[in-house]
Amino acid sequence: MVVKTKRKEVFLNDKRKEILALLSRNGKVSLIKLAKTLGISHVAVRKHIQKLEEKGVLHVRGNINPQALGFRLVLVFMEIINEEYMFRIIEKFRECPRIIFLANMIGGYNLIALMYAENEDVLGCLGSVCSIRTMEGIRRSEVYILSSIIKPKYLPLDFPSKGRRKVAPCGRKCTECIEYKTQKCLGCPATVHYKGFQYF
Repeated sequence: MVVKTKRKEVFLNDKRKEILALLSRNGKVSLIKLAKTLGISHVAVRKHIQKLEEKGVLHVRGNINPQALGFRLVLVFMEIINEEYMFRIIEKFRECPRIIFLANMIGGYNLIALMYAENEDVLGCLGSVCSIRTMEGIRRSEVYILSSIIKPKYLPLDFPSKGRRKVAPCGRKCTECIEYKTQKCLGCPATVHYKGFQYF
């Protein structure tokens, strides 16, 4: 007697791998072009993409070249004392519009942040008054200003746009900040106080 068992579906099949490869090179390629390349219908391509998005494997968005806009990038390495402080800091800065990525690390430093600043004055503020590295629970930190990006040229940064909040996601109030009052800082892009449009 032969018992038939249902074959387990391989989630990342060959078609989905090809879709990922093609979209990683050009995120705005059309469904029709993808379908022609893969030899399947555009409806099937859409379903594959939806599955990849549902599983959290794929998110298509427009990346930006910060250097072309004159933005400065800064890497912040931090050693957080314990898990409780780690959780607090991550939650506080999870929605910060100037953080391009925030990641845990294994090693001497256990948290890293890549941030952008619109100009030199804002860059100075990221290192002092409006800095993730000044948070309670950080034993030590190091800051590196990047001179140029070699790869990738385009990054998933949130382009500055005046938000609707009165208080920044981290809890800071721009209107109470001396750097903002003296026109050195443009303010947090997540708030109604952001003045960065004069800069662009």
